[in-house]
Amino acid sequence: MTETLFWLSLFLMVYTYFFYPGILYIVSSFRRTAVERAGERELPLVTVVISAYNEEKIIKDKIDNLLRTAYPPEKIEFFIGSDGSSDGTNEILQKISAPAFRFVLFADRKGKAAVVNELVAKAEGEIVVFSDANTFYEPETVVRLVERFSNETVGAVCGELVLESDMKTGSEKGELSYWKYETFLKSLESRIWTILGATGGVYAIRKRLFSRLPTHKGVVDDLLIPLNVVRRGARAVYEPSALAFEKTAGGVSDEFHRKVRIGAQVFNTISEFSDLLNPRHGFVSFALWSHKIFRWIVPFLLLLILWTNVFLADQAWFYQKTLMLQFLFYILALLGFVSERVKFSIGSLIYPYYFISMNAALLVGFLKSMVGGQASTWDVKR
Repeated sequence: MTETLFWLSLFLMVYTYFFYPGILYIVSSFRRTAVERAGERELPLVTVVISAYNEEKIIKDKIDNLLRTAYPPEKIEFFIGSDGSSDGTNEILQKISAPAFRFVLFADRKGKAAVVNELVAKAEGEIVVFSDANTFYEPETVVRLVERFSNETVGAVCGELVLESDMKTGSEKGELSYWKYETFLKSLESRIWTILGATGGVYAIRKRLFSRLPTHKGVVDDLLIPLNVVRRGARAVYEPSALAFEKTAGGVSDEFHRKVRIGAQVFNTISEFSDLLNPRHGFVSFALWSHKIFRWIVPFLLLLILWTNVFLADQAWFYQKTLMLQFLFYILALLGFVSERVKFSIGSLIYPYYFISMNAALLVGFLKSMVGGQASTWDVKR
């Protein structure tokens, strides 16, 4: 049993990070689902929805960025909800007189899900574009998103988020590498049939396919909203020309706490789409298990691999070698942690540290989810 657990855990971890992308690459080479663009078709009315909380430092820049959107002005509206902001966000919004902008200033903190629910309900657009206050678009981004809806099978479109970083910290290097990897997976899944989640700052859906988000717990809205679209029989596709830009979190502490929060939301969200894990859903089920579920249990797989390897080490030299390799990997991760603290670069050796810290945050997030420690609201530090 111990040996079986060791190999099963190792296989699942290798599978989700390496075998699954390989399978996608091979399948996508033979099957690419075509999605035509709008062409000369008349563009629909669009509502850009943004939930903001204490964003006084960047909200004016965000509005200036949206004003440069190259979409027919009579067919686009920008709907911003200030979620009980206690800084100068509301005062800045109240000074905006651009006719395309609408604002809802919530007196009390409701959480992003509640704000999004209310804004979408009031949106007039056929297409709803979701953005974040700290995400900045190129002028053509909204057009590029909307063009993909000319295919009636498409219910959601995700753009490409480009992370901007000065590469001062190892966590930034790790995050940029991991983000490129995730973007690659999105492109492959989209070619085959559908992506599973979106990039929170740059995606769009048909308003009629929106399902209200739960507000009693923190959830990953940019995962659940597209999955609800897929549940209703539509596809979610990836559009790399719909570009958006966002700065990385930067500091190790901020990045770790952000991933803990996301980890807790991830485990809160699973029960909301558990029906899609049934194999009868075909590629959707296969991709959810391979890309999401197995990835989210990697912290537990790491613990199982280490624990079983300790017991197997006295049975064969091979397991002694694998145990030594594990210890070496964790030592490299520790060196990465120390180098981050003393601001001394050790090059590519930073990646073991990023991998372990990412999964440690996911484990802490799981524990927070189990005790109900992740509410629908949180503080944002920039």
